[in-house]
Amino acid sequence: MLNLLKCKCLFGFLWTSAIAAAVLTFIFFSFIDPAAIAAVMNLAEETETSSFNIYLGVFVFFWFTLNTSTYLAFYFGQLLSKMEKEASEMEQRKESHDGETGIHTS
Repeated sequence: MLNLLKCKCLFGFLWTSAIAAAVLTFIFFSFIDPAAIAAVMNLAEETETSSFNIYLGVFVFFWFTLNTSTYLAFYFGQLLSKMEKEASEMEQRKESHDGETGIHTS
């Protein structure tokens, strides 16, 4: 069951970041012509192929960037909750140890 949940979570990350990358790509190419990028990068041999490659490259770049940021946010969120849980457990152990010995430290 846990593996299915992890798989759904992974597909959720990939799907939502793909939609966001598509929207960013549309916005990006609303302002910038792929032919201008091809001219700057000296890719102007075949106009149709280079335009498609530029569209694809920008989409993949946006998708990778969004996936990375989403994964890092998830990872650090999990790390923070793990650290909070460990701190809580340590505080509970300290309180139970103080209660057993009768010594209270402040």
